[in-house]
Amino acid sequence: MNIWNREHVWAQSLTGGWFGTSGAGADMHHIRPCDISLNSSRGNKKFGTTTNANYFCPDDSYKGDVARIIFYLMVAYTEADNYSFTSIAQSKAMLLDWNALDPVSEIEIVRNNKIEKIQGNRNPFIDYPEIADQIWG
Repeated sequence: MNIWNREHVWAQSLTGGWFGTSGAGADMHHIRPCDISLNSSRGNKKFGTTTNANYFCPDDSYKGDVARIIFYLMVAYTEADNYSFTSIAQSKAMLLDWNALDPVSEIEIVRNNKIEKIQGNRNPFIDYPEIADQIWG
């Protein structure tokens, strides 16, 4: 039996408390459904190239999704100004690589469209993944 819960892509424990029940903590672009055992194995680890005591490496088909969500959070919330990419991931370069290696999927596009209808905004890194390199590359 699969048991699902919601996952904040940027682990709440890595934010210094700026996620709440509104803003980034409730942003549908940031919250994903996740198998509870997978979410538990990720725990509060940062994203990295391998899974070990310090880092969690998602499946290849999800790496670009993770990168685009983190890019979105970095530009959508002023609270993120107090954090660097290494607050959530092994490196900015790794996230840029993930964005390029795992192109935007149809699932991301459909989800972005549905979130826009409910929440009133889009993740621009799904619509234009190349802007990540223009901003941080």
